[in-house]
Amino acid sequence: MPRTTPTRKGKRFLPDLAEPFRSILLILVIVPPGVIGIGALCIGLLFAAEGMGRSLTFEEAFNGVLAVLMALFFLPLCHAGTYRWFWHIEKKRQAGHFLSGAAMPDAFSEPTEPPPAVPISLGQRTVYALLYLAAIGLLLFVYLPLGHQAVLQGFIARFSSGRASAGSLATLLTAWLPLLGGMAVVMLALEGDMKKIRSGLLDPTETLRLQGRVEWLGAFVTAFAMTSLLCFMFGAMIARYLG
Repeated sequence: MPRTTPTRKGKRFLPDLAEPFRSILLILVIVPPGVIGIGALCIGLLFAAEGMGRSLTFEEAFNGVLAVLMALFFLPLCHAGTYRWFWHIEKKRQAGHFLSGAAMPDAFSEPTEPPPAVPISLGQRTVYALLYLAAIGLLLFVYLPLGHQAVLQGFIARFSSGRASAGSLATLLTAWLPLLGGMAVVMLALEGDMKKIRSGLLDPTETLRLQGRVEWLGAFVTAFAMTSLLCFMFGAMIARYLG
């Protein structure tokens, strides 16, 4: 429901259309340059491939550009937003919000504050950087070649009985398996940290550091799964409608 604003006499209420107009304006400002930029990158990639004597179709170039953009830009942006949301939920939990029986809010359905400044050691930063390199490399290896999309779709078509089951299997393979598998690894790796946090015997700085590591890794796995799903969806649409 749009918000309403009272008139001077206080008898009538008019819808506040500032937010819808702001969203439309944002779309108009971002989408056209983004589409033009992606198109230019695809054309540039086609010319570069031709100059190197390689045969590259527009579909392959389009999929390649989208996969690179998703891996290099969407993944860190999604990770930052998810990390902020995870800290928002953690703060509500620490405040006892869920002890009163309140339901968990839908993802990204509430305004959030910036996450706390968490102390991070040099070794931890190195591990984070290596995780990013591994995640980006895996995304590009799986989704950059358009032929890999054909392999995935062939596997899904073989083991599904219809469009609905094919969509469920695709989501399972590209999103739920990375998410659940990654979360299982994180929980096992950080089991000791969680026990230390729950003990309440650590000083606040160390507790914040360990909690920050838990939230960072959980958000990272979630962002990777979301990026993987979107990469697959874009590639599947390109292969289906442009191939």
